Amino acid sequence: MKSATVIAHCATWLALAAATAAQTQTAVKLEDLTHPEVRQRDVRVVILPIGSTEPHANHLPYGTDTWTTDAMAARVAARATEKGAKVLVLPTMPYGVNTNQAPNPYAQSIRPATLTQFVKDTVDTAEQHGIRKLVILNGHGGNTTTLQAALRELFASNPKVFVAMVETWVPYRDQLEKVIETGGDHASEEETSIALALFPERIRMEKAVKAREAELKLPSLKTPYINFIRPWKYVSDTTGLGDPTKGTAEKGKRLIEIFLERISTFLKELSDAQLTETFPY
Repeated sequence: MKSATVIAHCATWLALAAATAAQTQTAVKLEDLTHPEVRQRDVRVVILPIGSTEPHANHLPYGTDTWTTDAMAARVAARATEKGAKVLVLPTMPYGVNTNQAPNPYAQSIRPATLTQFVKDTVDTAEQHGIRKLVILNGHGGNTTTLQAALRELFASNPKVFVAMVETWVPYRDQLEKVIETGGDHASEEETSIALALFPERIRMEKAVKAREAELKLPSLKTPYINFIRPWKYVSDTTGLGDPTKGTAEKGKRLIEIFLERISTFLKELSDAQLTETFPY
């Protein structure tokens, strides 16, 4: 009886050990790993998710951009890992550039120079650890121009590191009209659908309403070839756009699947690529 008990305990321990080892190998977020696990990991690409903390109409929480980016980073890294990529996700940055959201209560904003320096420091740290491929995953539109400028600076300051940027809403853009009925780029049907697919427990859909959007005074400002910063306090009556009541988790899942397949393919290609003097050519 004792021998049988010992054998049973050993079998259970071995099963748990195997499960733990498998989980360690498939874990994709740095914050979930221990020091010995990280030392044993072969990492070729790191993902830097960057979000924001700001108002998202009546139904989405302030953390929407950060939670979305964090979840998308973990999911796409897991998909890429399944394809054989050697990828690791860094902790998600919850602060972004929100100068035009600042008048709204507790909208968190850092200066473009601060965000640029944060990215530069992160790239420097990755390079010190032998990582020469980094992908910024941006989940906030207010960060776009700053991060594009940061890419320019990094090209000069860190020439041995290949840095690319992916924005969470761009990879499925060519399919958006097949899934989403109404427009808007903030707390809209599109963003609400993504959120419903990723963290439905945090959303107050009973409070979702179609936004009453302010009318632009100049017709030219409605064209795609004029760029300006929107004073978000006056954009709509909810700080959101479009009709979020039409958002569904199913729509979000369709868009997320496009994102995952396209970006995981990119991560696999980048992971396998050999950095030469002329890369990416």
